Amino acid sequence: MEQLKLIRETVNHIYWSLVLQGIAFVMLAVLIVLYPALLVAFVAVMFMLLGITLISLAMKVRSLWAKVPDILK
Repeated sequence: MEQLKLIRETVNHIYWSLVLQGIAFVMLAVLIVLYPALLVAFVAVMFMLLGITLISLAMKVRSLWAKVPDILK
């Protein structure tokens, strides 16, 4: 039962990570349309946020994957 809770929490983290990235990209697109001169700054910030988010997501997936052998026993 504990393993299912862990899997559910991990999937929930992945889901919210993807939702937040989607919202951030939509906001970036709107800001670029409104202020095209700030395109470089917005793109740089988005790449930094995306990189940090993906690293965090990868760490969560790796921690779950390390526990998979325990689940399969």
